[in-house]
Amino acid sequence: MPTVLVIDENRATLDTIGRALQSAGFSVALASTGLEGLRLAGRRAVDLVVADLRLPDVADVEVLKQLRQTLAGVPVIVTGLASTASAVEAGKLGAVDYFEKPVLTDRLVQLVRANVPVPEASSPTRPMAEPARVSPQVMRTMHVIENRYVETALNVGSVAQDLGVSTEHLCRVLKRHTGLTFVRLLRRTRVRAACRLLQTTTLSMKEIASRAGFSSASRFDRDFKTVCGVSPSEFRAGFWRKAVGG
Repeated sequence: MPTVLVIDENRATLDTIGRALQSAGFSVALASTGLEGLRLAGRRAVDLVVADLRLPDVADVEVLKQLRQTLAGVPVIVTGLASTASAVEAGKLGAVDYFEKPVLTDRLVQLVRANVPVPEASSPTRPMAEPARVSPQVMRTMHVIENRYVETALNVGSVAQDLGVSTEHLCRVLKRHTGLTFVRLLRRTRVRAACRLLQTTTLSMKEIASRAGFSSASRFDRDFKTVCGVSPSEFRAGFWRKAVGG
């Protein structure tokens, strides 16, 4: 059974990822600090690492550098990029993919399976292919989306120009590495931000739409339904009913 090492300072996130991966047929090793993760990497046979790069004890991509020394050739999926420079460095250091928070477990399991498939009992043993590295352009684009989703004018053309590539090229690279278009990635990030505001504030729908980067309340309502299957109002009402035990 393949083993996945997960490094994240948030215990709830660790537990969520751990349960999802175990249900998908993986063995897991969990670490809440960079140093603990590096110790586990040195003691256990690990097939893949999922690492948050915003750790309290190991700065930024340093944990990825040290993992590369301990686990040469083992694919690493990262989150928590602190800057565009970190995104570029992570790509150079061999990060094979990137995921956003809050964690979408189905997407993460898909990424893990793509890099370390769970072998079937009846399947003959085959040599594992060398994992493909995620494009630094994808890493930088994901970082831009995470940090600038509130800008209503943000679009793939402006990001491509900042990266020094054509819009068509960036669209192809994003689709190949994430399975999603720029518009869908941006929409999903804005909807997640809106979900947090719906759960933790009493702001009006218009205010939430503005803070999450939507150009209008109607656009917010339409995009939210597309992603979540319910309206923002229904989502908020359902959340608070569960919170009070209704």
